[in-house]
Amino acid sequence: MAILFVSGVNDLSSIGVTLDERNQPAYLYDGNCYIHGRLPLKKGIDAYLTLFGVGVQQRGFTFSETPSLIVNQIADADTHHGSLSRCIELCSQVNSPVINRPEHILQTARDRVSESLQGISGVTMPRTVRFKPLSPEDVFVRAEAEKFGWPFIVRLAGLHGGKSMIRVSGPEDYSSLHVFPFDGRDFYLTEYVDCRNTEGFYPRQRLIVIDGRAVLRGALYDESWKVHGASRSFMLARETWEADRERNHWFESQVIPKLDEVIAEITRRLKLELYGIDCSLGPDGSMLIFEANAAMNILTNDHPQMNERMDLIKGHILAMLANHSGERVS
Repeated sequence: MAILFVSGVNDLSSIGVTLDERNQPAYLYDGNCYIHGRLPLKKGIDAYLTLFGVGVQQRGFTFSETPSLIVNQIADADTHHGSLSRCIELCSQVNSPVINRPEHILQTARDRVSESLQGISGVTMPRTVRFKPLSPEDVFVRAEAEKFGWPFIVRLAGLHGGKSMIRVSGPEDYSSLHVFPFDGRDFYLTEYVDCRNTEGFYPRQRLIVIDGRAVLRGALYDESWKVHGASRSFMLARETWEADRERNHWFESQVIPKLDEVIAEITRRLKLELYGIDCSLGPDGSMLIFEANAAMNILTNDHPQMNERMDLIKGHILAMLANHSGERVS
């Protein structure tokens, strides 16, 4: 029996198009934790299904054989409500085990995760609220009502990678809010927690949690508080890949083993089998969480120096698929 990988189109019914290495069209689905096609799966073990959102006609689901496992790759609760709802229907119809049940993904919007992960020992989870401001004044009014101190973070819901996100340090930043379209869409307001280290840099680690086990995907730092994949260029101007590898080894041997109970509690609350945590880790195992959800890049890799780490993560994911499906997957 095949393992069914499910992706979804966003609520705007829009997809991107690019050219692959053979110069053929390839479709880009935002808001999906895309692992299918990036794993060395045994031939014939996988099947694939794309779900559309509400308002788009789609044929019903029929299977000659019941899938041994459904892997839901639809990962963004803000932008894929329609396809997640259809995935719930699919999972209800097909009596198969599911990785990342869609009803649990729907609970991973930033404000809900912030609320869910409060009160875990050793974890700092900044408060996040969701609201619909119609002007910069509304932002300041809501921040004051929530008793947010300066600075705080404002961002549009449904965007990732630091896009449409600014830090407001005081009334002097009023004009910077005019970059946003105050047209009734949802925003997030988040407490800002300064995590600069002794060198004055902002560190960020990405953990991939696979069946309750945390694996380090990478450790970045930058001189800017927005630390993302582009921060690698800043790092490479200062150090070698060998230094990066040594840092990763230190986290894996000295810090991550201290996180077992914390990761177990986060996993229990999120009810996900495959997700990521962007955070800043202290040497004692303390954790400042920036975000925790399934809508993260896990297996994308622009650097051959990271092949070893990607292979490690792939191995854990393959073991998870075999464990949940009962199949030999590779």
